[in-house]
Order: sequence, then structure tokens, then C-alpha cells
Amino acid sequence: MNPVRIYGIILRHYFLATHQLERIFDAFFLPLISLVMFGFLANYISVLQTPNFASFLIGGLILWMIFERVGSDIGVNFMYEVWDRNIINILASPLTYIEFISGLVVIGIIKILISFFAMCLVAMLFYNFNLFSLGIGLAAIWVNIIIFAISFGIFNVSLVVRFGNSIGPLTWILPFALQPLSGAFYPISILPDFMQKIAYILPLSHDFEGMRHLMKTHQFDFNSFLIASILNLIYFIFSILFFSFIFRIVRKSGRLVKIN
Repeated sequence: MNPVRIYGIILRHYFLATHQLERIFDAFFLPLISLVMFGFLANYISVLQTPNFASFLIGGLILWMIFERVGSDIGVNFMYEVWDRNIINILASPLTYIEFISGLVVIGIIKILISFFAMCLVAMLFYNFNLFSLGIGLAAIWVNIIIFAISFGIFNVSLVVRFGNSIGPLTWILPFALQPLSGAFYPISILPDFMQKIAYILPLSHDFEGMRHLMKTHQFDFNSFLIASILNLIYFIFSILFFSFIFRIVRKSGRLVKIN
């Protein structure tokens, strides 16, 4: 066994890590995010005085998966076209980039619909938890989460278009950056003050707070829904404008052909 060759492998991966952000994210970012999120969850459990915790946790997990899957699937499906070296063929066709992104969005929604009903069925069979008992209020929250996931997915695609496929893995890593701030598994009040201020500019935090309010009181929190809807509109418009801006820059500079 030659230690010099082993050193060569280590050195190669070191240089790869300095140029590929996803390797650094895997080593530091995701473990830290998990630690922060479950740390706040532990704090919430320690002061919990409600019998609805299991429902909050299962409902939060199901709705979080909606955001995470749609938000990442848009970027991942885009990356499949890049990895298959088909993206230039698509963009050279009569298909507009808006039509292309719309197709990716529809694919993501179809996939999450299948996953959503499967998760709800498992929750009913194994945990006696019926998310559909929340009625029309659940549908409103679900739509809000989907809209923000679409905006986030379009933003992810914009980053790949701008910086190339080397940051492609960030399309399924970045959604987890919002997880501690989303309030999916605990109320926002558990967070430190400075994190609460950040959380409240995210539609997700208002959606999950509204979900817990609906479960606890069986009354729809219209204020949370309205705030989330306004924020969703802002983020959706921003994501479309940002993608259009990035796409025009990349096309004019000639970097579009280098995405592959």
C-alpha cells in the first residue's frame, strides 16, 4: 500500500471540494441544519403542554414534504436534462423557456400529488391521523405551500442556468436551508428573536402556524393565510423576473451552451 497514492486521492477530493459547493454542503451544512432543527424541536418538546403534538408532527412532516419535493423536483428535473445533454436541444426548439419551466412545474405537482395521497393513507392506517379532516382550510394551506415551492424551484433553476451544472446538487440541498425557519415541526416562538424575524418573511412559517391553529381550534387562521398569500405573490413574481433576467444574460453572453 503506497501512502503517496492515498495522498493523491485525498488531494484530488480536496481540490474537488474547493470547486464543488455540494461537497462542502454535505460535510457541514446538512449536519448543522439537522442539529439546529432538532435542537429547537427538543426545546419545544421540553415545554410542550398540548396533547396535539403527534398530530402537529405528522401534519408538519406531510406538508413539509410537499414543499421539499416540489421545490427540489423542479431543479432536479432540470438537471436531468443537463446530465442527459439535452438542455440545448430543448432550448433550441420552438419551446419557450416559460413553457419549459411550466412543464417542469406540472411534473413536480403530479409527483407530489401521488406522494401526498400515499403519505395521507399511511398516516391514517398506521397512526390514525386523518389530514383531510381539516377540510377546505387544509386545501388553502396546501395551495400556498405549492406556490412557494414553485417559486423556490424556479429560483434554483435560475442559479443553475447562471453558474452551471457544478452547483446542480444545490437544487435538492437548498430547500433544507429553510427547514429550521419554516416552523414545520415547532412554533416560530421557539426560535431566537433574530431567527423569528427571518422566519416571518417566509410564507412557510405562516402556513405551518396556520396548520397548527387549524388542528388545535378547528378554525381557519385567515390572517396567517393572507400574509402567506401576499408573500407568495411577491416571491413568485420575483422568481419569474429573476429567471427571465438570468436567462437573458446567459443567452447574450454565450454561456447558455456551456450548461451541459
